[in-house]
Amino acid sequence: MKLAGGDWAAGLLPELGGRLTSLTFRGVEVLRSMADGATDPLDSACFPLVPYCNRISEGAFAWLGDEVQLPRNFPPEMSSIHGLGWQSKWGVVSSREFKCAMEQDYLGSGPRPWKQDVDRWPWAYHAEQRVRLGPKGCAITLNLTNRSNVPMPAGLGFHPYFRRRPETRVTFKSNGIWLVDEAQLPTGEIAPSDHFGDFADAAPLPAQTIDHCYMSWDGAARIEDDLGAITLTARGAPYLHVYAPADGSALCLEPVSHMPDALNQNPGGMTSLPPGCSASLQMWIAAD
Repeated sequence: MKLAGGDWAAGLLPELGGRLTSLTFRGVEVLRSMADGATDPLDSACFPLVPYCNRISEGAFAWLGDEVQLPRNFPPEMSSIHGLGWQSKWGVVSSREFKCAMEQDYLGSGPRPWKQDVDRWPWAYHAEQRVRLGPKGCAITLNLTNRSNVPMPAGLGFHPYFRRRPETRVTFKSNGIWLVDEAQLPTGEIAPSDHFGDFADAAPLPAQTIDHCYMSWDGAARIEDDLGAITLTARGAPYLHVYAPADGSALCLEPVSHMPDALNQNPGGMTSLPPGCSASLQMWIAAD
């Protein structure tokens, strides 16, 4: 599926994880374009994170008296990662030349008390993703509604792959970084925001890999290179997860609603979504 609006164009694959395959401004890549025929979501331009973000250690956690064991959904990862939406089929609700609305319905394990062992995400939910192009750029909204009969832990985010060039400099403000162990899980130690570079002042990306969550993000970021500037803004995302591997192959600035492994390390940081209620996260991408 192709969208076009103003100077912007995007490709979508709703049936493969509700993902974007490209996003361009005046013909220039803003997000990394997915190769024709590729199917791996990690090769896409962007995918939604729902109903949780990043990793859950070994896929196991407790919530309101339930012990939940999720499948390890991305071997060889020992954690469950990135939620359910990115590996699910989304249906198109409506579309026009410049916009599209997609949805994913997940049935869960029926009403609680569950009739089987909790070996998957047991809460039913409805997710909707709306993509819109216009003169000011690309706006993407992700909504999550709890369709179970008990409160559900809820996390939302986006995983965009921005273009990365040798000249790339990144700017954003935060108030600390969760350091991680070899499994990319937070250790509990917090480093200052300039640990990998002073990104408050347009810093280049370092030679080592960043795969870390920045806390108290102010909701704005800027990427500058020889092709121009890209701005990212978000609402409903107090954290920014940055993935920038040492080999220079990717740059992900991921607006997310909670830290990695929050269901084990900071359950209070997860939204407890009552039955029938919804949570939302919005992301805007612009360029010049």
